Amino acid sequence: MKFNRIRFNKRSVIVTWLTSYISVLLVPIIISGILYAASWHVVESEVNRANNNALKQMELAIDNSLGGIERLSLEISLNKQVNAFINTSQPLTDNDYYDLVTISNDLRVYQTANEFIEQIYLYYKNSDTVISTRNRTDSRQLFQMLDGQTLKGYEAWKTYLDQRYIQEYTPVTITEDDNAYKAVLFAKSVTLANRDQPGAVLLFVMKDSKLLANIPPSEATSVAVLDKENRLVASSGLEQTPDFLTYDKFTGENGLFYGDVAAKQVAVSYTTSARTGWKYMSMIPAERFDDKMKYMKSLVYASIILSLLLGGLVTFLFLRKNYNPIHHLIRSFSMKAGISFAEGTNEYGFLQDALNNTFAEKEQVDRRLHQHRDAIRSHFLQGLLKGNLEQDIPVHESLSAHDIRLDSPHFAVILFHIDHFGKFQEDVAIDPQKIKLMQFILMNVVEEVIGLQNRGFTTEIEDMQACIFNFGSEEPDTDELSRVADSVKLFLHDHFHVHLTVSISAIHEELFGIAEAYQEALSAMAYRLVKGSGAIIRYDELPSSEAVRQAGTYYYPLHVEQQLINFIKTGDYEKSSSIIDQIIETNVSNSVLSVPLGKCLMFDLASTMLKTMNEIGSQGNKKSFMEQFNPVERLSECETIKEMKREILSILEQVCESIQADRKQEYSPLGDLVSAYVKANYAEENLNISMIGEKFGITPSYLSKQFKAQTGDALLDFISRTRLEEAKKLLTEQPLSIMEIARKVGYNDINTFNRTFKKFEGITPGKYKELKPL
Repeated sequence: MKFNRIRFNKRSVIVTWLTSYISVLLVPIIISGILYAASWHVVESEVNRANNNALKQMELAIDNSLGGIERLSLEISLNKQVNAFINTSQPLTDNDYYDLVTISNDLRVYQTANEFIEQIYLYYKNSDTVISTRNRTDSRQLFQMLDGQTLKGYEAWKTYLDQRYIQEYTPVTITEDDNAYKAVLFAKSVTLANRDQPGAVLLFVMKDSKLLANIPPSEATSVAVLDKENRLVASSGLEQTPDFLTYDKFTGENGLFYGDVAAKQVAVSYTTSARTGWKYMSMIPAERFDDKMKYMKSLVYASIILSLLLGGLVTFLFLRKNYNPIHHLIRSFSMKAGISFAEGTNEYGFLQDALNNTFAEKEQVDRRLHQHRDAIRSHFLQGLLKGNLEQDIPVHESLSAHDIRLDSPHFAVILFHIDHFGKFQEDVAIDPQKIKLMQFILMNVVEEVIGLQNRGFTTEIEDMQACIFNFGSEEPDTDELSRVADSVKLFLHDHFHVHLTVSISAIHEELFGIAEAYQEALSAMAYRLVKGSGAIIRYDELPSSEAVRQAGTYYYPLHVEQQLINFIKTGDYEKSSSIIDQIIETNVSNSVLSVPLGKCLMFDLASTMLKTMNEIGSQGNKKSFMEQFNPVERLSECETIKEMKREILSILEQVCESIQADRKQEYSPLGDLVSAYVKANYAEENLNISMIGEKFGITPSYLSKQFKAQTGDALLDFISRTRLEEAKKLLTEQPLSIMEIARKVGYNDINTFNRTFKKFEGITPGKYKELKPL
């Protein structure tokens, strides 16, 4: 057969082969490109590594020097002469000028301690005095010497210096004696014990040339330092500032990218100082990389051309050789089977369609019949469970039609509830297809575990999987039901990490007992609220209705509730959660706790937290608590007591954290308000903690704790001292009797007054009156 008789079309197998051969041909070309890219990356990495090493050395040298300057600023701040001049104001005296000379001499000594320091200025806010190592000036003259990149005008400069606390670096241009040079200004406030004083500001001037002194000289390399405010701190070898020199461009701690400087592409390596956040960058012309890659580029081009030539020839030869057999096969099949091969049809597709057409139709019919049979069988089993059977059709005929054979008249029902889908539950929302797959696996595992000695018929009902268990002998063994439940749970947990809750009914006779067994299994499954997820619950083990009726309540006495409230008020989550654990454990271990009582217990615990919110705050706090945490809805969505317990502990933790946060506030007006109220009402005989608590709408115990925490004084002692201070004034200034004075300061009983006076003053009121100054 001649190759020129082959007709090319887009669906022909020859096109597929040609595409495959071309793909194989592209492999060496792609490999060459990868080798070239890898080589470029190696060269680029080596140059970048060398640049990063130089930048790291520069960063380390500058950070060490800046650290020395910061330590020096702390030492200057502790200087007695520097601190003594802070309170000095205009006009200055001779002694003040003498102190200025002394401070200037000290600054000169400090200047020599760090070679990076060009000049030190010390600005005193109170006297508007600026001291340097050479002279004295004021803030306006100092501003005229500076050209900051962010300070526009003298007022902005003055506002900058008058901040409460400064510690930052600023690029500036210093002009001295008609000479200007770029520098970095480090401003540091002199910290004071009394924050109300104006204070002082230390200003260190460092030349940018000294900052870059440790960089090895290079004609092709440019260096720049950029601070976090996007200001150019220092640079070397830059004739003009490139457009890409912005802080946001340099993401990450270090890296490499390309930019344009003076119409030339450069490779920019950069690193970030962990101390100051400054970006140190080095810029090298990109042509230096190209010079190193010219030879490699030539080799890659030669490899690509050779691959195209040789690969094209091999492709042509093999394509011709391989198509001849398939062409003969198509012609022979068309002649003998009487099926014509339409032009434009894929050769393999033609053969496959012809062979599989009949099989596909048969499989489709069988599949539809099988699906229909399973649906009818499942509907019949659901009718058995619910007691709904068709009256017109005998039961034995229905059983035979659905291929259900019974070995004995003894039945039980096992329900399986999937608590967690394990490997199938990747997200919060589970794919319905995965749910169906898991249910299918579960039902097959149940039937497999039951084995040949007994029979099991599974179906899905009310979001659960039910198994009608038919015992294989006339003497049913109840342990067999537990064995099946344990085996299914263990298998699904080990293989799929699926968590199940299983309920088992009692044993009943005849088919009509299946419906009753199903109701018993439902009742046992409802007890999952108390037992928790993952349990095997037998109907026979449930507490009897008489035991539940006699119990009628749960363990949660008033003294335990009050103890829980007290711990919540203090924000003690550890003790509060311990009490809740003890309450739940005590009730769950009680075998007569019913499902309704279990729900009531958990809602009662949530109610305790609401009571506590009422006692420690206003209705607004309670409303905010309900809106934020919504405990009722969260508990209603829980299916077990364990889940309710987790929700309650989660809410409790957030409440305790909120209370602790309120206690950590730096300032609360309660102490001042109570103090003012005591001073205004000390003469009231009924003035006590209860009266004050009622006045401010808080409990006496909480009032005492808050007053002690905020003032450091006990409230009763503060009341007594306030009364006694007024009593001492009356004893020394008024000709009144002891009884009259006692009544005027709030004491109705003179003995109580005498005892309190002696406790705090060490002597009786009468003795104090005798010793008053004449």
